[in-house]
Amino acid sequence: MCNLRNVQYSAWVGEFLGDFIQCAAAFPDAEVGAYCSVCTSVIAVPTMSRRLRTILVAVLVAGATVTVVPANAAPLDPCAPWTMETVAAGLDEPENLEADGDGGFYVSGASSIVHVDANGTVVPLLDNLPAPRGLQLHDDVLHFVTGQDSKLRSFDVRTRELDDVAEFPAHGLLRLPNGDFLTTDVGTDIGAPSRGLTRYEPDTGAVLTNWSPVPRSEGLALSPDHTRVYTDDLFTGQVIEVPLESPDQWSVVATIPGIPGLDDLTMSSAGTLYVAAHFEGAIHRVDPMTGNACVIASGLSGGWTGPSSVRIGPAAAGYALYVTVFDGTLRRLTPPEGVELTPVGR
Repeated sequence: MCNLRNVQYSAWVGEFLGDFIQCAAAFPDAEVGAYCSVCTSVIAVPTMSRRLRTILVAVLVAGATVTVVPANAAPLDPCAPWTMETVAAGLDEPENLEADGDGGFYVSGASSIVHVDANGTVVPLLDNLPAPRGLQLHDDVLHFVTGQDSKLRSFDVRTRELDDVAEFPAHGLLRLPNGDFLTTDVGTDIGAPSRGLTRYEPDTGAVLTNWSPVPRSEGLALSPDHTRVYTDDLFTGQVIEVPLESPDQWSVVATIPGIPGLDDLTMSSAGTLYVAAHFEGAIHRVDPMTGNACVIASGLSGGWTGPSSVRIGPAAAGYALYVTVFDGTLRRLTPPEGVELTPVGR
């Protein structure tokens, strides 16, 4: 008989086959009537429900494979350290980055925006900017916010045309699938009321301050199903979830202990968060469903010169995390084998 607790399956079909494995594993094999054929990668369970049988058939038709691993095989350690290398150096206190869709990134710095291609070549794009911060690219138009004059601007990367779009205080930036923008408020103005998350609606020009009344916020990340966004708190180490349909019902899903100085975060299509801890000089992996967190990369400088932003981008083999660090570097973090890492589609 096949021990279903030892079935290992491709991560991309996990949400379908996972229901079957969890259900079947809850009963003795004799009761469920399960058996496995390793050679043909087929599992037959005569007594399973129609729903589970349908799920299994769909997975097999899609070409998924099921293999049986030895009972003593080491499970995947999601907190194993990642390999780190430097992509580019000499950047101007890099604050934020955005993938260009071709293996490179746009990077904002203390007063500039540059482009770093897949080979690490740095090309200046804009200079003498009043503290550029969050970046978002859509249809060859790079939107960014500037901190000193509280503006949202657009830059056409083909024509090099630069325009002012709107005016409101902002730090992080996220373009939602419907074209609206969300921005964050770090909350460093001691004594000033929190602005929460601000929502800007380009179609109407409306600026909705405190659209979500989170106490403080830094980065922004969209969930795989586009129903929630995540942000983080520089001061408390809290990771916060905000439902898009009910933004006032925000909740804390995890807390990084100590004084990590959470700066930015990104989310994979598997629903895992990766959070840059600026003060600590580390990148944390966070499971928003359980609140579990662990360090996957450390030694990224710390204090003022720590990591400021993190994104998922293409690498030589699959995808990697890319991190801007205030020491002037752009780093690539390559995951251990078996870690599912693809960006959330927008």
